[in-house]
This record gives sequence, C-alpha cells and structure tokens, in this order.
Amino acid sequence: MLFDLFPGPTVESRSGDTLIINVTNDLPEESIAFHWHGLHVANGMDGAVAVSQCPIAAGEQFLYNLTIPASQSGTFWYHSHSGVSRADGLYGGLVVHAPASKSAVRGRAPGDQDGAHHLPYDKEVLLLIGDWYHRSARDVLDWYTDPGNFGNEPVPDSLLINGVGYFDCKMAVTARPVDCMDQALISFLDLNPRLKYRIRVVNTGSLAGFSLKFDYWVDLIQVDSVDVERPRDEDINSIGILYPGQRMDFILRPPPQNAENELTVAVQLDQECFKYANPALTPNQTFPLSHKPRPLSDAQTKSSIRIHHLNIQDVPSSSSILQAIPHVAQQTHVVYTKIQKMARHSNRPLGYFNQTTWSPQKDPSAPLVSLPRKEWDTNQFVISTGPSPAWVDLVINNLDEGSHPFHLHGHHFYVLKTHQSEYGWGSYNPFVDEAPPHLSSETDLRSKVGHDSEDASIPLYDLNRAALRDTVQIPSRGYAVLRFRADNPGVWLLHCHVLWHSATGMAMLIDVQDESAGLAAHDVESFSNAGGLCPFV
Repeated sequence: MLFDLFPGPTVESRSGDTLIINVTNDLPEESIAFHWHGLHVANGMDGAVAVSQCPIAAGEQFLYNLTIPASQSGTFWYHSHSGVSRADGLYGGLVVHAPASKSAVRGRAPGDQDGAHHLPYDKEVLLLIGDWYHRSARDVLDWYTDPGNFGNEPVPDSLLINGVGYFDCKMAVTARPVDCMDQALISFLDLNPRLKYRIRVVNTGSLAGFSLKFDYWVDLIQVDSVDVERPRDEDINSIGILYPGQRMDFILRPPPQNAENELTVAVQLDQECFKYANPALTPNQTFPLSHKPRPLSDAQTKSSIRIHHLNIQDVPSSSSILQAIPHVAQQTHVVYTKIQKMARHSNRPLGYFNQTTWSPQKDPSAPLVSLPRKEWDTNQFVISTGPSPAWVDLVINNLDEGSHPFHLHGHHFYVLKTHQSEYGWGSYNPFVDEAPPHLSSETDLRSKVGHDSEDASIPLYDLNRAALRDTVQIPSRGYAVLRFRADNPGVWLLHCHVLWHSATGMAMLIDVQDESAGLAAHDVESFSNAGGLCPFV
C-alpha cells in the first residue's frame, strides 16, 4: 500500500477473501504498522506494534496477508497502530461486502446475517468522520503529557469528513497553521435526494464522539459491522453517539416528493470530554447533502422538523445473533482502569489497568508473540483464557471521572450491561457482590430476566438486550460486562480508543491459546511475521 491520499484509499472486498497488501513506508522519520479494525484476522497480521509485529521502519516494506472470515461483512477501517500517527491522518476505509448468496437481492444491505432487514437501497456512501488537530500528533501528545496541563485531554481544533471540512479562517493562529479557505466543496456529499443511500460511518477521531442529524428519516441497520434490532417506536432523524473506533450503517430515506427545503446533515461533537474551551473549534457543523439547493419558503423555515434521537449504545443486536449467547460464561475476569497522575512519574497522566501501565516490551525489545510468557516484563498486564476456546466474562470497572471507548482486537464481544453510578463509585466484582448494582435484589434479577426458579443457570443479565460489538463506551464511575468467545488464538490488545489514553498506557492483553490446534499465542514459530528484535516507537 503506497499512497499520498488523505484519507487512504478505501479497500473493498467480499467475505472470505484473502487480501495481500504490501505496505511501503516512505515517511522519512516515522515507523508505522496497520491494524485492520474489527476484522478477526490471524494474530500475526493484526498490526499492533510491540504485540504482534515490529514497526515498519522508514524505507522498509511489510506484506500483510489477511483472510477475512466468511462470517464477517460490513463497515470496517484500517489505521496506524504505531505511536500516534493515526491522528495525523494515517487511516482509511475498509468495506467488506456480503456474498450475493447472502444478500440475495442486488442492493440489499450487506452485513452479518444479511437480509435480516430487507431494506433495499440505490447507492452507498462511506463517511470517515472525526475530530482534528491543527498541530502534529506528537506535539499534541507532548502537550497532554505535560504536568502543567493537569491531565486535561487536548480539545480538537476542527472536524473533518473524508479529509475535508469547514473552519473559520479568522481563528487560525501562527502556532497552528492551517490550509484554510472560506468555502469548501464536499463533493462526496452531493446526494440525489430521490434515492435511498446506505451511509457507512466510521469515527476516526482521537478524542470525541459525535452524533449526526438529518432533515429526514434514517433506519439503523448495523453497529460495528453487526446487524441490530430495528427500533419500532418512532421515526429517527438524529443518531449517535458514535465514539472513536465505532462504526454505524444506516439507510437514509429520500424526502417526500413535495419537499423543497435544502437537505443537510449536522455533525455534533460530543463535548463530555472537553475540559476547557477552545475558541477555534465549532463543535456543531452543518453540511449540505446536495449542491443543488432549493429555495426555502417562510413556512418551511419556521416549521423545522422535530428531532427524534436514537442512542445507538442502547440498541441491541438482532435476535438471531443473540441466540448464540450462553446463559453463563466458563470464566470471569475483573479489571479496573483509570488515568492516574503520580509523583513518581512526574505527575504525567498515565493509563492503568490494575495498577499496570502498558508500554512495549523493553528487554528484550521484541513483539510479545515472539517471546515465552516468562520473558515478558512488568508492563504487560495479561489475562489468559486457557488452553482451549472458552466463553469469557470480562468486567471492566472504570474508576475515572470520564468515560472511555474500549476496543478489543481479534474478537467481537457481547455487551451484557453498562452501568453508571448516580453517586459515588459504581464498580462491580461478581466474586464479591451478590448481584450487579443495577439489580436491587435476587427477586428483581429473576423478574427482569423472566425466571422464577432457583436454577443456577439463570442468566444474570438480560440477554435479550445484549449488543455484539468490538468497541464499547464505558461510562465514568461505572462498569461494563462483556462476554466473548475466546477462540481466535493470539495475544490481543484491549485498549482505550482515545488516542491520548492508549498512547500513555491504557491497554492490557488477552492471551488466547488453542493447544488442540497445536498453536500457542506466544510461540514465535507460529507467527512468521512476528519479527525479531526491533525498536519500538
């Protein structure tokens, strides 16, 4: 992959395809690697520097050999997973189309268990949307880690859609130069108002989530490349919040034939994580969907459409997908995560899992998959799932005052429950607590899940409302219960997708082995592309 585009070229394929992608690094002073976000590829091709591969040095090449599982299709993306170059624009879209035998009818919405919604569409558009900084990512990271900034996350300067956007040029300053024009033509949003579109959206940002608001109705069909249960209560024209790393697919319906008002989409950045004001940023921006505007009458201007917002974090996966969840898991692991500023680290903000802040292996300096576990250093906090595939419950307690979007490599997980405490701390440990804080009693538990017996196999959570995702937003002072099938052998990262948090250590490892297949996750001979000793960035 050799390109000078921003964003990078969109990769399109079908389920079951094998992609051979040769990446040439022509950046003079930057080592890189690419992660194929959401795809369940072999561990050695995952692209996580210091975990599954060495970085690709300047002037070097690396050949990615990716086999897309036959069960996966939908909207994905690829992005740099070395240093913080993702925030400098090193990312692109990746669309996996379902085979014709699954979608059955040309134009049906492709995806896992495709055809479940039977929503035909005429065209599709990929939107890579995210916050944007007018400084290099390394400068932004240096600002964040400066103790004088008290661990406040850097507020972005603008937002981009597919690499372009609007900005008030008068707000540009010498310290943050920007190639700025008073007008920008976003040609890929020139939609035909008489057609139905499948809109594929990826949050490529480094910090903020966002919502989208349209003038007409949308039908959500997928989140994180998985079919969702269609909301039936009312028409929806506002949808989100989509957090960094997450994707959503929806059908944008055409307006009524007699509608004359101009079609627009509003991007609204979520400001929960903004701890100070950035006067250069316009957090809510509106873009035309058609460059053939029609006149607005006074009546149409005054009678604006009522907003019906859909919170995608509350939307369960389709019922056919939820049937695969077992009532109980074979393993349960509990972890705690927090950003901490401690004197022994000069009060710089560092991310922790269970009092361990992650950083690349130092002695020896090699990818973890190439080393036996006994040689891993103390910066590697890891959970092992055992010698054979198993269902695992992972309870993540967020001890921070802010929320975090966590992404698991190599797997999707069922989000069984997320909870935010109304006061105090809402942590949960199933080994100590008789029931999660969101259930007041055992009786309440049985009534919620519809059981009256004393059967030990009664599910502790309402499995009918679970969501199959690969990225989950965990509320501040709360927790999430994730259940996943650990069956993709390898050493996999679980990390916050806020780039400044992952870059300062908010990550841990899941070690999945499959001795029945003769494969150990940290056996270098099983991963021909793991590399030997290498410098990490």
